[in-house]
Amino acid sequence: MKRLFLFFLLCPFAAHAATVGQVTTSTTRMHPATLQKRFLLKPGDTFNPTLYEKAKEELHKLRVFKKLDFSTHIDGKTVDIHIAAEDGYYFFPVGFAMGGSKSAAGLSVAAGNLFKQGETTFLFAGGSRDGWTTQLGVSTPQHFALVNYTRVDLDPRFYQNHWYNIPNVFSTSDDKKHHHDKILREVKGTQEQIGFVYKYRVSRTLRLALRPQYNYISYKNHALDSGKHHQVAFGLEWEDDIRPGTNMGALSGYGLTDKEQSLRDLPRPRSGYKGAVTYASGGDWTGSDYHLSKLSLQGAWLLELKTRHLLMFQLSAQEAFEYSFSEQITSTDLLSDIGRYDRQRRGKRGAGGSLSFTYYVLRDQVGLLSFTPFYELSYVDNGIRYLPHSGVGGTLSYKLWRFPLPFGINYTQNLQDGSHQIGFVIGGAF
Repeated sequence: MKRLFLFFLLCPFAAHAATVGQVTTSTTRMHPATLQKRFLLKPGDTFNPTLYEKAKEELHKLRVFKKLDFSTHIDGKTVDIHIAAEDGYYFFPVGFAMGGSKSAAGLSVAAGNLFKQGETTFLFAGGSRDGWTTQLGVSTPQHFALVNYTRVDLDPRFYQNHWYNIPNVFSTSDDKKHHHDKILREVKGTQEQIGFVYKYRVSRTLRLALRPQYNYISYKNHALDSGKHHQVAFGLEWEDDIRPGTNMGALSGYGLTDKEQSLRDLPRPRSGYKGAVTYASGGDWTGSDYHLSKLSLQGAWLLELKTRHLLMFQLSAQEAFEYSFSEQITSTDLLSDIGRYDRQRRGKRGAGGSLSFTYYVLRDQVGLLSFTPFYELSYVDNGIRYLPHSGVGGTLSYKLWRFPLPFGINYTQNLQDGSHQIGFVIGGAF
């Protein structure tokens, strides 16, 4: 209703665009000038109702407010904007556990607005009998930085029909128990990885990314590609109208300022998009024992219906120009991360896509109950032929507004090898 009222107020100036006048703010913790800096519309900008809505959404996404009210005053062709914000800070530790053939656990500590900049900081540590990982990061509206360390025991198994297992810290399935086709070869080893990620926000929709990575792999008897795999990746990312991730501030009541708006139906369907292009390279200049070169493309299109149900279509493609065994393209990397698999296929290039639909069975003041059926398919070229990897399944999960981590169950059927996975997760993401 407020949007409609604003539209009619601005109709007389349709031929002569209105201009943003003063942007004033009131806060409880954050400096008012900081909040003004975070607001996309600046004095002197052309006032656009659509951009005004997006500017409000960007402040909601900071997730540090208990109250966030916007008001406008129109004087001739000038629109003054006032933002009344009640902000605070939060600090929360959250544990999680995952079960299956193997178990894993971890601890996450999240904090928000400690430095009064609307920033989010987080620390995570977790592991299983296969290894452990830890990461520390900070995110602001313009910058994102993350450093992580991972050590994992590698036990790659080569199956018939070009299948390989997926060794990682949080793999809770045991492929040896689930699959009975012949193992052609098995190698043991370890991998240590230190990575750094930095992203800079150029505009509302564009980010630049830099990812240097130290990576050392040691296989028994120097098999496969033992040695240094150090590399650097450069990327561009575009994103608009894609929902933000986990809001840990909700545990103390922060970041729920758009809850009522999220519960209301949209006036009309809206769409969003996400795209990324990344080039990774390694060689003598990075201290690598191998020459590495890989190009990755990703894209997603999302349609949010009036009733808030979500239809998402994702595409990805990768080409490895120079690579060792460990740097090959994997079929699971080309899928959507919705399905759960314990084996994959590898090659020098590939492409994949997925289609999913999130249906909200229940939306109320307490939380969201959703069901997401999906289908995903990828192909990788192993130098002989293109090998398919596809899956179908669904996720039923519930997320409390005050505890934003979903819990529920996921079922995935691998359409190539006939295997299926049932995963139950509490306090984590699927």
